[in-house]
Amino acid sequence: MARVRAEELSKVQKWAKAVTGAGRIQPFVRIECRKQGFGSLQWGRSIMPGPLRLAGKEYDAGLGTHADSELVVRSSAPIRRFSAVAGIDDNALTRVNDIRMAFSVEAGGKKVWSAGPLKVSDAPARVEVALDGAREFVLKVREVNGVLHAAHANWCAAKVETVDGTVIELGRPSAEWLYQDAPVDFRYGGKPAANLLGAWEKRVETREAGDGVTVCETRWRDPETGLECVLEMKHFADFAAAEWVWRFRNGGGKDTPILEDIRGLDVTWPMGAAPTVRYSQGSLCRIDDFILNEETIETGKAREFVTGGGRSSQAVLPFFNLMGKDEGLIVGVGWTGQWASRFSFDGCLVRVEAGMERTHLTLHPGEEIRTPRMLILYWQGESMRGHNELRQFILKYHTYRPDGRTIPAPITTSTWGGMKSSCHLDRIAVMKEHGLDHDYYWIDAGWYGPADSYSPDEFEGDWYKHVGNWSVNPAAHPNGLRPLSDAAKDAGMKFLLWFEPERAIWGTPLTQEHPEWFLGEKKELMTVLLNLGIPEARRWITDLIVSKIEEFGVDCYRQDFNMDPLAFWRSNDAPDRVGMTEIRHIEGLYEFWDALLARCPGLIIDNCASGGRRIDLETIGRSIPLWRSDVQCWPSFDTTASQVHTHGLAHWVPCSTTGAQMRPGDTYNFRSAMCTGIQFPLFSYEKNPIDPNYPWAWHRERLAEMRRAIPYYFGDYYPLTACSVSAELWMAYQMHREDLGEGIFVAFRREKSPFLAARFPLRGLEAKATYAFEDVDTGQVVELGGEELMTEGLETRMDRPRESRLMFYRRK
Repeated sequence: MARVRAEELSKVQKWAKAVTGAGRIQPFVRIECRKQGFGSLQWGRSIMPGPLRLAGKEYDAGLGTHADSELVVRSSAPIRRFSAVAGIDDNALTRVNDIRMAFSVEAGGKKVWSAGPLKVSDAPARVEVALDGAREFVLKVREVNGVLHAAHANWCAAKVETVDGTVIELGRPSAEWLYQDAPVDFRYGGKPAANLLGAWEKRVETREAGDGVTVCETRWRDPETGLECVLEMKHFADFAAAEWVWRFRNGGGKDTPILEDIRGLDVTWPMGAAPTVRYSQGSLCRIDDFILNEETIETGKAREFVTGGGRSSQAVLPFFNLMGKDEGLIVGVGWTGQWASRFSFDGCLVRVEAGMERTHLTLHPGEEIRTPRMLILYWQGESMRGHNELRQFILKYHTYRPDGRTIPAPITTSTWGGMKSSCHLDRIAVMKEHGLDHDYYWIDAGWYGPADSYSPDEFEGDWYKHVGNWSVNPAAHPNGLRPLSDAAKDAGMKFLLWFEPERAIWGTPLTQEHPEWFLGEKKELMTVLLNLGIPEARRWITDLIVSKIEEFGVDCYRQDFNMDPLAFWRSNDAPDRVGMTEIRHIEGLYEFWDALLARCPGLIIDNCASGGRRIDLETIGRSIPLWRSDVQCWPSFDTTASQVHTHGLAHWVPCSTTGAQMRPGDTYNFRSAMCTGIQFPLFSYEKNPIDPNYPWAWHRERLAEMRRAIPYYFGDYYPLTACSVSAELWMAYQMHREDLGEGIFVAFRREKSPFLAARFPLRGLEAKATYAFEDVDTGQVVELGGEELMTEGLETRMDRPRESRLMFYRRK
């Protein structure tokens, strides 16, 4: 369903070939405003603002600043010389003030050129400086006579000439993407990567991987220490996207110098005006989880984002849309640990950096590590087009399909694991009797531990003390879990079971058998972390989970993770191995999941982690978040939260589900939770007896409309209202399948909203086509023109608060 434009594709493919060494590398410079007395650095204009003017002459390129000022110019290639015309900006304010300023250029910590003090009436100073292969120099302006008001200074006609003869104008925006030696950054032995990679041995290999994917593998080797760097980058024939992973290996005979500040993403992109970065909050068990935010990246003021506690989507979702005028760049980070990103703007160029938050480590001989997976996707037009290209890219290249074709989008019903087998069997029998078409019967936590830990629900008993003991509780399930799995399958459902293998309570059997496998304070009832970076521990837990999957007949493996691992990782690092425990654990997590999927054909993984706290580019390729926020647990459950979470998360991740809670006959509750699947519970605890008056027909109707709606959630997403948690507003969205000419319209009038009607202009339709709209609740069908729907909008009326509207439409 990709609709990539030729110009988009050409820019990304040209860039990908250049940065991997398969194409020409165009030298470029970055400018950092380290100090400025007032305002922001300006490209091609004065700080006034206004045109750059020196002694009455205007210049169309250059840098406008304000004393006292220090501008650091860094080049991706060695510099032969720098030239410019420097002086005080000639404007009304500078002419009426007795301003005097000194100008200088420094390189290697030494002054290599200076001029002044100059007055506004003086002839500007001409700069000609030989830099003899330096990659960095500093432009300084100092006010010298105590008049700081209107100390406007210009570096006009500023040019850098690199040793290969390339001339780069400073302060003239370029439409060309900028190509460095590699789209990464790090320091090695105290030296920046930009000063190292160009001098190292380099080898490039390109291959076609099928399905329109081109893989370019670039290898660098430091002949002095034997450090090997590998960049594996993919670009695509049907998306303007590139993704890559960077690896380090010590091919020498002794420990390497320190590798630090590793950024798996470091790219620079031209943008003529301050960009806006759009992002979503992470999952913090709140009603506004995943809500959309936007911020302007101001000149000289970097914006940093960091996840929390070592879980990848806890504080911030690791996807960003960097938006300019009619174009943008979406960035995705694939790292299920502690990542950080940084966006900065120097007046013309946007710099985007991302990677692990902290790295400062040596590699032992033969040792190898990987860095986070990085994605960039370029788009033109309006921002939702970029988001929908991302959704389709993820569906094609980063969505797990157990049979190679079908995307899992399950309808599930959840139950408490500590509930007795007899109660489970009663519920399964009732579901079969009434023809409730659920995909999975879900058994959550509490099914394990000794007999005396029996807990009929999550609010009583001590089930939580036995996490790490994966023996079936004989008091709850005297015959094990296989009878429940068999009964579910007999009723037409698959079997989903909860585990939490990385977390354990100290004192459970495995913690006593292998205490060396665990990180944390080893005292009774304390939470400890199974270190997946230890190969023996990883093999043991893999074998255990595979055996349980086979023994119990598990079809969906639910992995929870109710702890922040960051402090456990960092406390285990030596001073010269900062980041290594985290790296090994995350590598181990991926190996663990990959082994489960390989050894258990058809298995799907539910990625929970306290509800939606491990959603990133790596996890969504192996799993689906079936429970994206713990705020949907009873008693904090809120239908508005379901709506808000869908609104925000659907911009980035096409596949996720959440729970509707058990509210018989409440269609508003059910539709609020609709997405690519739904968790639709039925009598989850022993204390919830089976109600003979339950509205079974209503339940079947909701399941039928859900099954009909699911295919449209894999199409383009258009939010039709802003996202808010206010109970006084409406919320509406559209899911559109361009390939089918069909879609759905969903709207909610919240419980305190006074508004009876609204019009919603729809998106993605054909102006000359006619569309038939079917209201699910009334069965009424109306035909409307595409142009009318996109301009005047679809009129919707709801007479009562807390009402919903679901409409299916198709092109005639």
